[in-house]
Amino acid sequence: MTAASLQPKLHWVVDTHWRVRALAYPLAFFILTLHLWGQGQPALVWVLLGLQLLIYPHLIYWRARRAPDPPQAELHNLLLDSFLFGAWVAWLGFPAFIGFMFFISTAINSAILRGFNGIAWSLALFAVGALLGAALGGWHFYSDESGWVKLLSMVGISGYLLGIGVLAHQRTQVLRHTRSTLRAREAELQALNAALSDRLHQIERLQVELREQAVRDPLTGLFNRRYLQSTLEREWARCQREGVPLCVMLLDIDHFKQVNDRHGHGVGDQVLVRLGQLLLEQSRREDLACRYGGEEFLLLLPGLGADEAYERAQAWRQGFAALDIWVNGARLNLSLSVGVAVAPDHANEPDLLIHQADMALYAAKAQGRNRVVLAEAGRMHP
Repeated sequence: MTAASLQPKLHWVVDTHWRVRALAYPLAFFILTLHLWGQGQPALVWVLLGLQLLIYPHLIYWRARRAPDPPQAELHNLLLDSFLFGAWVAWLGFPAFIGFMFFISTAINSAILRGFNGIAWSLALFAVGALLGAALGGWHFYSDESGWVKLLSMVGISGYLLGIGVLAHQRTQVLRHTRSTLRAREAELQALNAALSDRLHQIERLQVELREQAVRDPLTGLFNRRYLQSTLEREWARCQREGVPLCVMLLDIDHFKQVNDRHGHGVGDQVLVRLGQLLLEQSRREDLACRYGGEEFLLLLPGLGADEAYERAQAWRQGFAALDIWVNGARLNLSLSVGVAVAPDHANEPDLLIHQADMALYAAKAQGRNRVVLAEAGRMHP
C-alpha cells in the first residue's frame, strides 16, 4: 500500500469547485482583458487581475484540500470569491454583463453548498466588496461594454451554468449508482442474515435432537438410565420438601429371551416398543418412564402412595397382557413382573428405593412371574 493510497479521498465539493474555477477564471481574465484593453490601465491592475484569476484559484484549492475540514474551508473560499468579485465590479464601474457574470457564478456556487443561506451570504459579501472597491476606485458607473465583451460574458455564464448542470448530473448518477449498490448490498446482507438465521435454527434443532438422543432410548423413545440418574435426586428432594411419597416401579418382560430366540430380535424390538407406548399413554405428566436396561423398565411416580401404586402396576400388567402382537398368525402371550417400592415407607434414600423395587421384582419372578409385588415395609437396608 502506497503513501498516496493512505491519504483520505478529496471531498467532491472542493474538487468540483476547483475544476470550475480552473476553466471559468481564465475565461473571465480574457473577458476583462478585452474590456480594459486600450484604457491605459497601470501594470498593477494587470498583476492583480493575473493573481486573482490565474493564480488565486489554485492557491485556495491547495488551502482547502489541506484544511482539517475541507468543505468548511471551501465555503470560506466561496465567500471570499463573492467579496473579491464585488470589489472588482465596483472598481470597474459596475459593468452590467461582467457584474452579472461575477455575481451569479458566486451565488450559484454558494447555493450549491448552503442553499438559500449561501445565496444570502454571497449577496452580502458581494455588496461589502463593492463598497470597498468603490471606496478605493471612487463611485463611478462605466457600464459601456463592447459587443465582444457582452457576447463572451453570455457565453461564459452559459457555459458555466451548463457545466454546473453537467456536474450536477454526474453527481446524481454517482449517487444513483451508490444507492443502487447499497440496495444490492442490503439485499445480499438480508439474504445472508436469513441464511444465517436459518442455519442457527438448524443448529438449535440439532442441539435439541442431540440432547434428546443423549437422554432417550432410541428404540422406545423413553428416557434412558442416564437421564434417570440426573432426575432421581431432584425428584427425591422435591417430594421430601413437599411431604409427598415417591414411587419406583421396576417392570420386566417375562421370558423375553424366549421371544427373541423363537421369533427373532425384530419381534422382540416390537414388543419393547409396544410396552414403551403403553407406559407413555397411561402415564401422568409428572411421571417418568425409562428403559432401565434390556427388557427392564423403570417408572418414577411422584406423589403416588403404596395402594395407588399397586393398582397402577396391576393396570399396566393387565394392559400389557392384552396387547395384540401377532407373529405368523399366532398371538403372542406376554406378561410382566413388577416390583413396587414407595418412599418413605420402603426407603430413606434414592438408591435404596430402587434397590427395594428391584428386590420386589425379584420376589415377583420367584413367585411365578406375571404378578405385582410390593416391597416390604420397614426394610431400610440393601
